[in-house]
Amino acid sequence: MMTHEQKTRLGIFLALAAVIFLVVTAFFVLPKLSDPGEVYTVKFRDTSVNGLSVGADVKYRGVPVGRVVAIRLNRADMGSIDVDVKIRPGLAMKADMKAQMVYVGITGQKFIELSGGQVSSPDLPAHGEIAMGRGLGEKADDIVNNLQTTAKRITEVLSPENVAKFSAFLDSTEKSSAALAEVLQGRKRSLDNTLASVEKATADLAAAMGTVKPLVENANRLAATLETGSRQTLDNIAQRFSAEELGGAIADLRTFLTTASVSLKKMESVLLEQQTQLQQTFASLSETIENLSRFTREIADEPTSLLRTRKDKK
Repeated sequence: MMTHEQKTRLGIFLALAAVIFLVVTAFFVLPKLSDPGEVYTVKFRDTSVNGLSVGADVKYRGVPVGRVVAIRLNRADMGSIDVDVKIRPGLAMKADMKAQMVYVGITGQKFIELSGGQVSSPDLPAHGEIAMGRGLGEKADDIVNNLQTTAKRITEVLSPENVAKFSAFLDSTEKSSAALAEVLQGRKRSLDNTLASVEKATADLAAAMGTVKPLVENANRLAATLETGSRQTLDNIAQRFSAEELGGAIADLRTFLTTASVSLKKMESVLLEQQTQLQQTFASLSETIENLSRFTREIADEPTSLLRTRKDKK
């Protein structure tokens, strides 16, 4: 039989246990009841969630918007880990948003970062799936794969076969350059003679230009002299003849002067046209001489340039 004191102690113990149970229950239940928001799911496929824990922050562009409420295996897809996140009111969830895991400093802990989302995109309903984005791990894997591919290609290029082919190509290029240099050296006298001939032709054209220019000037002076003499003759005729005779003579003389003026202008235009053509020919020959001189200097300084040009054409 239990004594009265034992019953009292048992009652006090049961009362304290009930109080502790209520406090613990309230500690875990009340935050969930007082934490508003909608739950969404992120399926991390072929990705480790090590470092991500329940209660971790969920941020949108660095701003806290919720927390992780559950992490569980997907029984239908063994390569997927389902993470439930609760998003507080105030953030409009969009169907084109993406979620990725981000490290918290150097501690190894992770949180979920949301990004993307357009105002015009449709809203994501509650318990909907947020698409997984590419995190730093996936980007690092891509960089490593690219480095491995580059290293492999460099190894293939530097293989003994390619090195031997490149050495043979350099030897062939050196021999071809030497042969070309010998050919150019043998024909250097011919090139010099050609340049001398072109220079002489240029000098002859310059002399011809000097001859044509005085002819044009003489034609201009002749036209001016004819015009002045015609005016003086008209004045003398006006003093010696009557008005009617003078009118007829003036008309005939004007016709003659018009014809003479047209003839002189045609002759002047022909001379000027020939002068222009001679000037253009002289300019073209000067440019040709300059190009030939530059070509000769380049060939003499670097005979391999001609060889490279032929190979490029092939």
